[in-house]
Amino acid sequence: MGLRESKKEATRQEIADQAMQLFAARGFDHVTVAEVAAAARVSEKTVFNYFPTKEDLFFDEVPRRAQAIVDTVRGRADGESILAALRRMQLAECQRLCSPGFVTFARIIEESPALQAKELEVMAGFAQLLATEIEAALHVDERDARIAASLLVGVHRQIFRLARKQALAGKQGPPAVRRLKSDLERAYSILEHGLGELERPTSATAG
Repeated sequence: MGLRESKKEATRQEIADQAMQLFAARGFDHVTVAEVAAAARVSEKTVFNYFPTKEDLFFDEVPRRAQAIVDTVRGRADGESILAALRRMQLAECQRLCSPGFVTFARIIEESPALQAKELEVMAGFAQLLATEIEAALHVDERDARIAASLLVGVHRQIFRLARKQALAGKQGPPAVRRLKSDLERAYSILEHGLGELERPTSATAG
C-alpha cells in the first residue's frame, strides 16, 4: 500500500472509529453524519466519499468480510469443499463474537430498526457474492449456486443473531464460544446431511 492509499485508509478508519464511539454513547438513530464529521475533523462530503450511507459507517467492516468470503472460497485447500472452508472461517470468528467488545456492537444493532434493515441488505450482498464464487469454482448452474449461497449465508446470519443474543444476555468468554461453535457445527451438519439431520437429537436434547 502506497502513502496515498495509507492516508486514505487511515482517514476512513478514523471516521469509522469516531462514528462507533458516538453510536455507542448515544445510539445509532440519535447521531447525525454531521456530528461524525465534526468528531473526525473532516467535512460531511468526505464522510460520504468513504461511506455512502450512515448505516455503512456502522458496518464499516463489510468490505473486509466480503473479501474474506472470496479469499476463503478461492484459497481453500486441495480437496476441501466450499462448505468446509466456510465452516472453518466462521469457527475462527466465534472468539470475536463472544468478546466483551461485541456486546456494544450487539446492543447498537438491536436498538436500531435501520441497522437491522441494513443487516438484511448486507447479507443479501454476501449471498450474491458467494453465489458468483460458487458458480465459478464449481462450474454449476447459476440457480443452483444462488440456492447454495442463500443457505450458507443463512447460517452466517443466524449465527450472527445468536451471538448477539448471547452477548446481550451477558454470556461471554469460553462457555459462550463453545455454545456458539456447537450451534455452528449443528447448522453446517444440517446443510451437509440435509433435512434428515433435524430428526437427530442434539447434544442438548440427548442429555
